[in-house]
Amino acid sequence: MASGVAVDPKCVEEFQALVRSRKYRGLVMKINDEMTSIGVERTLSPIQQGDKVDAKWTEFTKTLPENDCRYIVYDFEYEMQGIKKNRVIFMLWSPEYSKVKSKMIYASSQEGCVNAMEGIQRQLQSCDMDEMAYEYIANQLKQFTASY
Repeated sequence: MASGVAVDPKCVEEFQALVRSRKYRGLVMKINDEMTSIGVERTLSPIQQGDKVDAKWTEFTKTLPENDCRYIVYDFEYEMQGIKKNRVIFMLWSPEYSKVKSKMIYASSQEGCVNAMEGIQRQLQSCDMDEMAYEYIANQLKQFTASY
Protein backbone atom coordinates (compact mmCIF):
# COMPACT_ATOMS: atom_id res chain seq x y z
CA MET A 1 0.00 0.00 0.00
CA ALA A 2 2.92 2.36 -0.72
CA SER A 3 0.57 4.62 -2.67
CA GLY A 4 -1.99 4.80 0.13
CA VAL A 5 -4.52 2.83 -1.92
CA ALA A 6 -5.96 -0.09 0.07
CA VAL A 7 -7.02 -3.44 -1.37
CA ASP A 8 -10.67 -4.13 -0.61
CA PRO A 9 -11.02 -7.49 1.21
CA LYS A 10 -13.59 -8.48 -1.45
CA CYS A 11 -10.73 -8.57 -3.99
CA VAL A 12 -8.91 -11.15 -1.90
CA GLU A 13 -12.09 -13.19 -1.38
CA GLU A 14 -12.85 -13.27 -5.10
CA PHE A 15 -9.22 -14.07 -5.90
CA GLN A 16 -9.33 -17.03 -3.52
CA ALA A 17 -12.55 -18.22 -5.19
CA LEU A 18 -10.75 -18.06 -8.54
CA VAL A 19 -7.68 -19.97 -7.34
CA ARG A 20 -9.24 -22.51 -5.01
CA SER A 21 -12.55 -23.43 -6.60
CA ARG A 22 -12.13 -22.09 -10.15
CA LYS A 23 -15.35 -20.15 -9.64
CA TYR A 24 -14.12 -17.55 -12.13
CA ARG A 25 -11.77 -17.39 -15.07
CA GLY A 26 -10.73 -13.89 -14.11
CA LEU A 27 -11.23 -10.67 -12.21
CA VAL A 28 -11.08 -7.09 -13.37
CA MET A 29 -10.23 -4.62 -10.63
CA LYS A 30 -10.11 -0.87 -10.58
CA ILE A 31 -9.14 1.92 -8.25
CA ASN A 32 -12.15 3.92 -7.09
CA ASP A 33 -12.66 7.56 -8.10
CA GLU A 34 -11.39 8.80 -4.73
CA MET A 35 -8.19 6.79 -5.33
CA THR A 36 -8.40 5.20 -1.89
CA SER A 37 -9.36 1.60 -2.63
CA ILE A 38 -8.94 -1.19 -5.18
CA GLY A 39 -12.18 -3.07 -5.78
CA VAL A 40 -13.54 -5.78 -8.04
CA GLU A 41 -15.18 -4.19 -11.07
CA ARG A 42 -16.38 -7.50 -12.51
CA THR A 43 -15.74 -11.22 -12.60
CA LEU A 44 -15.28 -13.38 -15.68
CA SER A 45 -17.15 -16.66 -16.00
CA PRO A 46 -15.17 -19.89 -16.27
CA ILE A 47 -14.55 -21.23 -19.73
CA GLN A 48 -17.04 -23.93 -20.66
CA GLN A 49 -16.13 -27.20 -22.32
CA GLY A 50 -15.85 -26.62 -26.04
CA ASP A 51 -14.95 -22.92 -25.71
CA LYS A 52 -11.72 -21.85 -27.35
CA VAL A 53 -9.47 -20.27 -24.75
CA ASP A 54 -7.84 -17.90 -27.23
CA ALA A 55 -11.21 -16.67 -28.52
CA LYS A 56 -12.47 -16.11 -24.96
CA TRP A 57 -9.33 -14.14 -24.12
CA THR A 58 -9.70 -11.98 -27.23
CA GLU A 59 -13.39 -11.41 -26.48
CA PHE A 60 -12.48 -10.33 -22.96
CA THR A 61 -9.71 -7.93 -24.01
CA LYS A 62 -12.13 -6.07 -26.28
CA THR A 63 -14.09 -5.04 -23.17
CA LEU A 64 -11.18 -3.20 -21.56
CA PRO A 65 -11.30 0.59 -21.50
CA GLU A 66 -9.16 2.35 -24.10
CA ASN A 67 -8.28 5.26 -21.84
CA ASP A 68 -8.18 3.96 -18.27
CA CYS A 69 -6.07 1.48 -16.35
CA ARG A 70 -7.19 -1.78 -14.78
CA TYR A 71 -5.76 -4.70 -12.87
CA ILE A 72 -6.56 -8.12 -14.26
CA VAL A 73 -6.18 -11.49 -12.59
CA TYR A 74 -6.71 -14.30 -15.06
CA ASP A 75 -6.37 -18.07 -15.05
CA PHE A 76 -4.58 -18.17 -18.40
CA GLU A 77 -4.49 -21.46 -20.30
CA TYR A 78 -1.96 -22.19 -23.02
CA GLU A 79 -0.04 -25.09 -24.55
CA MET A 80 3.67 -25.72 -24.28
CA GLN A 81 5.22 -28.65 -26.15
CA GLY A 82 1.76 -30.20 -26.54
CA ILE A 83 0.93 -29.98 -22.83
CA LYS A 84 -1.88 -27.76 -21.52
CA LYS A 85 -0.76 -25.39 -18.80
CA ASN A 86 -2.51 -22.83 -16.63
CA ARG A 87 -0.92 -19.86 -14.91
CA VAL A 88 -2.67 -17.37 -12.69
CA ILE A 89 -1.43 -14.07 -14.05
CA PHE A 90 -1.71 -10.54 -12.73
CA MET A 91 -1.74 -7.85 -15.38
CA LEU A 92 -1.57 -4.12 -15.24
CA TRP A 93 -3.56 -2.79 -18.19
CA SER A 94 -2.15 0.71 -18.68
CA PRO A 95 -3.20 1.90 -22.14
CA GLU A 96 -1.26 4.60 -23.90
CA TYR A 97 -4.14 7.08 -23.74
CA SER A 98 -4.70 6.80 -19.97
CA LYS A 99 -4.21 9.88 -17.87
CA VAL A 100 -0.72 10.18 -16.42
CA LYS A 101 -2.10 10.37 -12.88
CA SER A 102 -4.01 7.12 -13.40
CA LYS A 103 -0.93 5.37 -14.77
CA MET A 104 1.13 6.54 -11.80
CA ILE A 105 -1.36 5.51 -9.12
CA TYR A 106 -1.95 2.10 -10.71
CA ALA A 107 1.80 1.46 -11.05
CA SER A 108 2.52 2.53 -7.47
CA SER A 109 -0.38 0.47 -6.06
CA GLN A 110 0.37 -2.72 -7.99
CA GLU A 111 2.79 -4.27 -5.49
CA GLY A 112 0.32 -3.93 -2.62
CA CYS A 113 -2.41 -5.53 -4.69
CA VAL A 114 -0.21 -8.46 -5.75
CA ASN A 115 1.04 -8.98 -2.20
CA ALA A 116 -2.55 -9.25 -0.95
CA MET A 117 -3.19 -12.16 -3.33
CA GLU A 118 -1.06 -15.20 -2.64
CA GLY A 119 -0.82 -17.46 -5.65
CA ILE A 120 -0.05 -15.05 -8.48
CA GLN A 121 2.30 -16.97 -10.76
CA ARG A 122 3.34 -14.24 -13.18
CA GLN A 123 3.01 -10.48 -13.48
CA LEU A 124 2.72 -8.72 -16.82
CA GLN A 125 2.02 -5.21 -18.02
CA SER A 126 0.34 -4.21 -21.26
CA CYS A 127 -0.12 -0.79 -22.76
CA ASP A 128 -1.72 -1.68 -26.09
CA MET A 129 -3.81 -4.40 -27.69
CA ASP A 130 -0.77 -5.98 -29.37
CA GLU A 131 0.56 -6.75 -25.89
CA MET A 132 -2.84 -8.16 -24.93
CA ALA A 133 -2.97 -10.61 -27.85
CA TYR A 134 -3.41 -14.22 -26.74
CA GLU A 135 -0.26 -15.41 -28.55
CA TYR A 136 1.82 -12.58 -27.10
CA ILE A 137 0.78 -13.45 -23.53
CA ALA A 138 1.22 -17.19 -24.15
CA ASN A 139 4.74 -16.56 -25.50
CA GLN A 140 5.60 -14.46 -22.44
CA LEU A 141 4.49 -17.32 -20.20
CA LYS A 142 6.37 -19.90 -22.27
CA GLN A 143 9.58 -17.86 -22.01
CA PHE A 144 9.12 -17.54 -18.28
CA THR A 145 8.47 -21.29 -17.89
CA ALA A 146 11.42 -22.22 -20.13
CA SER A 147 13.80 -20.12 -18.03
CA TYR A 148 13.31 -22.42 -15.03
